[in-house]
Amino acid sequence: MTRGDAVVVVPVYGARELFEECLRSVVEHTPPGTRVVVADDASPDPGIQAFTGRLADGAAVALTYVRREENLGFVGNMNAAFRDTAPADVVIVNSDTVVPEAWLARLRAAAYSDGLVATASTLTNHGTILSIPERDRPSPLPPPGLSITETDARIARASPRLHPRIPTGVGHCLYIRRSALELVGGFDPLFSPGYGEEVDFCQRCTARGLRHVVADDLYVFHHGAASFGSVHSTRRSANEAELNRRYPYYAKAVLEAATSEGIPLARSLAAARLAVGELSVTIDGSCLGPNLTGTQVLALELAGALARRPEVRLRVTVPRSLGDRARTALDALGVERMWHDEADEDTEPTDVVHRPYQVTTPRDLLLLGRLGRRVVLTQLDSIAYHNPAYFSDYAEWRGYRELTRGALAFADRVVFCSPHARDDSRAEDLVDDERAELVALGIDHRVVVADTEPVAPAGVEGRPFLLCLGTDFLHKNHPFAFALFERLRDAHGFDGRLVLAGPHAARGTSQAEEAAWREAHPRLAADVVGLGECPEAEKAWLYRHAALVLYPTTFEGFGFIPFEAAEAGAPSLWADQSSMGDLLPSAHAGIVPWDAEASAANAARLIADPQARDALVAAVRAAAAELTWDRTTERLLGVYRDAATAPRRVSAEPREALSDLAMSLVGPGGWLSPDDQQALLAVSTRPALKRTVFTALRGGYRAMYKVRRS
Repeated sequence: MTRGDAVVVVPVYGARELFEECLRSVVEHTPPGTRVVVADDASPDPGIQAFTGRLADGAAVALTYVRREENLGFVGNMNAAFRDTAPADVVIVNSDTVVPEAWLARLRAAAYSDGLVATASTLTNHGTILSIPERDRPSPLPPPGLSITETDARIARASPRLHPRIPTGVGHCLYIRRSALELVGGFDPLFSPGYGEEVDFCQRCTARGLRHVVADDLYVFHHGAASFGSVHSTRRSANEAELNRRYPYYAKAVLEAATSEGIPLARSLAAARLAVGELSVTIDGSCLGPNLTGTQVLALELAGALARRPEVRLRVTVPRSLGDRARTALDALGVERMWHDEADEDTEPTDVVHRPYQVTTPRDLLLLGRLGRRVVLTQLDSIAYHNPAYFSDYAEWRGYRELTRGALAFADRVVFCSPHARDDSRAEDLVDDERAELVALGIDHRVVVADTEPVAPAGVEGRPFLLCLGTDFLHKNHPFAFALFERLRDAHGFDGRLVLAGPHAARGTSQAEEAAWREAHPRLAADVVGLGECPEAEKAWLYRHAALVLYPTTFEGFGFIPFEAAEAGAPSLWADQSSMGDLLPSAHAGIVPWDAEASAANAARLIADPQARDALVAAVRAAAAELTWDRTTERLLGVYRDAATAPRRVSAEPREALSDLAMSLVGPGGWLSPDDQQALLAVSTRPALKRTVFTALRGGYRAMYKVRRS
């Protein structure tokens, strides 16, 4: 042998069936001319030598059988092989493993990815921190439904080829460079006959500045500890005790490698796991309360679209106030469900957690970090970020803005439903281009659909009407609908009503302006019908019978209403701005911002001209044809996979150290103002004052708690 060559050594003692499977795979899948040594440790089974001889006849590799005169144990057997094969590198292939095609080239590439590499290991089904598909959970079998060959091929295709560093080589299939053997020597005989010897060897290499890496594009099947039998646990305990004595830091280093999401190994394992198994996703459905608005529809339809994908394992979190309609929809989907507020440090995280709408409290971020290894947020719009009118005072608005910045920095990926929403966040430096993803929503709803015949709301039948749907936020622009209605009645002879349908917002509404208009126009006010929030059956009737649907919103992240109206055959008016300009046909945008007279003229034309109505409806339907939930899901699955294998966000790390209570009190938008936090800090740093104040506070809290319970 010469320096730079690689010798494959298969140590064997017993378990002949596994050995035969192993050696067949090595001979078949190792490059011609490679030296392969069967190191028989004085095995009592003569069939091992006979099988090796039969396989050597006609083999393309240089297959050699070496038998020890007496049983040396694994450590002694390998030390002899190290001496016999000098000065070549040595690849240890345990006799209970199966190697795939082109395995040696990939393993060698990892071993020579850096001049300081001492060992290179492989991914496997049974290999402690390198186990696939479940990290640090060895399995006796390949992933369900896959052969060893297909498992390896999928992992190789998906691999980021990071060659991540690990605290120790994993011995089922281990490439050891000769330079490392020459630097620190072979295995320590103290660990004879075997177990822990490769850990000790690797720690001696680490102490001298060498490294251990993973060929993260290679999967080797490992039956697992077949050669040690019943004495395995006893030997393991004794040798682990010696390792802990020599290297007191080692156990914690391995624990970090097994659990940390902030290291390259986590990314490589995630890529392999997704290549051979399910993608696990949690949808944050904490918005699914009693009301069913656009955000709730989005969350339910996304859950339904993901539930239809066989490669996705879905979990949905829900609030304690879960609405009946949302409960029924989720029950029909048959997805796993958990209470949103039950997420804690022991919750099993999925690959990704997706909140398909904005974050509103600091606690949201804490729970998201517990629910998924990577976090995806959808920023539907930045209306509240720009608009202080939706908050009680400046401090509350500022807290929301800080929370939004923190949330978008926290997220591994940020999804926008329209170019305008994405560019708006970019303009405020809320997200960088690398993490911003553009994914349009679907229009073809399958979960939230009217399951009953349309029902006419009270007080609407008998006359034509304009329909204005949506919550009465200021940006929904109901006052403009009033002005347009007035012009349509006075200038164009429209003899109908204006119907408002949608929930009432708690703050930032147009209620005062609407009341002032009603008072100033008592004759017209009699024909303005406020329905409040409507059941789906009534909403379907309104769409079907409306002369025209008004959608005068000034700022929208997506906007389902014009699409829903067109699906029902109703024309609609909207302004060609914000996301409406991105998603809807601009030539048919009938609202002239914000000219009520010109917009009323367009409305009158649509009401009077059936051909114009049909052309608008057809144009909107054509735009909707491109917006399907299947396409949305396909795009989102790519985003999820990218997020799952992306480097962990540094901005996410500090939040893990903050408790739920701390986030609620002092996080962005927390209960305590900056002045309150300063006062609390001042009290906390003075022992005498701290005892007095906090004793009183605790006593008051306990008394209040008892009263509340009783």
